[in-house]
Amino acid sequence: MVIRSIAAWMGVAIVAMAIAPGADAAQEILRRDSERRVRCESNGDEVTRCAVDTRRGVRMLRQLSEKACTEGKTWGVGVDQDSIWVSQGCRAEFLTGFGGSGVSSGYAERVVRCESRGGRWNQCAFETAGGMELVRQLSKNPCIRGQNWGWDRSGVWVSGGCRAEFRTVAAGGDENDDRPRLRIVRCESKDARPQQCQVNTGGSVKLRRQLSKAPCIEGKSWGYDRGGIWVERGCRGDFEIGGGG
Repeated sequence: MVIRSIAAWMGVAIVAMAIAPGADAAQEILRRDSERRVRCESNGDEVTRCAVDTRRGVRMLRQLSEKACTEGKTWGVGVDQDSIWVSQGCRAEFLTGFGGSGVSSGYAERVVRCESRGGRWNQCAFETAGGMELVRQLSKNPCIRGQNWGWDRSGVWVSGGCRAEFRTVAAGGDENDDRPRLRIVRCESKDARPQQCQVNTGGSVKLRRQLSKAPCIEGKSWGYDRGGIWVERGCRGDFEIGGGG
């Protein structure tokens, strides 16, 4: 009886020793997954960057917003692989170090918002070594490079009521490449009055997002030429320039 009891006790101990490491390993995996989870949220149309090491990849774990979270359009990885960005109302949980994107992607990799309030000159500190481009105009006043916005070594500057989002031009880009770059311009017809938004369209514009209840119909309530975009009859929208007509 004593021998059987000892044998039974040893069997239980061996089983316990076999199970314990597995349980600890599972807890360790759960702990690591918890540490790798990052919640990143964009409120409204703003671009939000969440600092996190993304060198070992990122994948979206769970979408929290009604607005779609689409990789390369409304979320992606920062150009230095040190952050996740979200835009256009995307809110989600992401898991790092678990495959998926490991390189930068999308429109908002290196974006800064700079605003001239009350028409005053303003400079926004930012890395501008690769040059800058305007990606989305936020103000009613047109933002024209060299007139009311530009950049130097210290950052981006704006004046004359220009408010916009700017992006660094990718390093290694061809300075002689004169193809139109993607930009977003907001143009609004208030109280159904005609409005002209001065911007170099490069001959290519399409409606990206309608903001008004009144329909925006090309040729009827909005249109464009090389000098700018026009809207009327209450059309308000964000227009994409350089993305193909």
